[in-house]
Amino acid sequence: MSDRITVIGNVASAPERRELPGGIPAISFRLASSERRLENGQWVDSHTNWYWVSAYRKLAEHALDSIEKGQRVVVTGRFRVKQWESGGKSGSSAEIDAEGLGHDLMFGTTTFHKVGASNGQGAAPEAATDSSGWATPGIRDKGPDLARAGGTGTSPDASSAEPALVGAGGWTADTDDPTPF
Repeated sequence: MSDRITVIGNVASAPERRELPGGIPAISFRLASSERRLENGQWVDSHTNWYWVSAYRKLAEHALDSIEKGQRVVVTGRFRVKQWESGGKSGSSAEIDAEGLGHDLMFGTTTFHKVGASNGQGAAPEAATDSSGWATPGIRDKGPDLARAGGTGTSPDASSAEPALVGAGGWTADTDDPTPF
C-alpha cells in the first residue's frame, strides 16, 4: 500500500545515479525534513524525519542535473514504509517514489529549461511579443505578423487590435504544445 505525500526538506546526500534493468535511469538520495517552531521568540528545530527518495526515467535525469546535497527541495510522490534486515539488525525505512521534484523557492531562485518533446533538447518555443517587448497573452508560435496586429489567432479577424480575453477557465490549450499534461 502507498499514499501520496508532499515533503519539503534538505537533500542530505548527493544524488546517486544507477541504472535499472532495461537501461532505465534512476537516482536516490536522503531527504531530511525538520519541523521548525517559534518558542519564546526563538526558532527551534524539533524532530527530523528521514526519507529515501527515488526518481526514475526523465525525472531522474533532470534531478541529477539540477539537485545537489544541501539544497532545499519539495518532493511529491508515493510514500511507503519498508521493513529491512541486514547483518542481524532489522528496522524500517520511509521511502518516497518521486513523481515531482523541485527547488523550494522560499530559500533561493532557480532557472527552468523546458526540454523539447521531439529530441529531448532545447527550450519551448518563444511567445510572440508586442512592440514594447512584452509577451502578448494568448499568442504562441503564431508568427510576428499576428503579434504586431495584437490578435490571438482565435478570432476570424486576426488583425484586430483587441486581444481576446481569456475565459473563466483560465487558459486554452495550445494544440502545438508537446507538454504531456
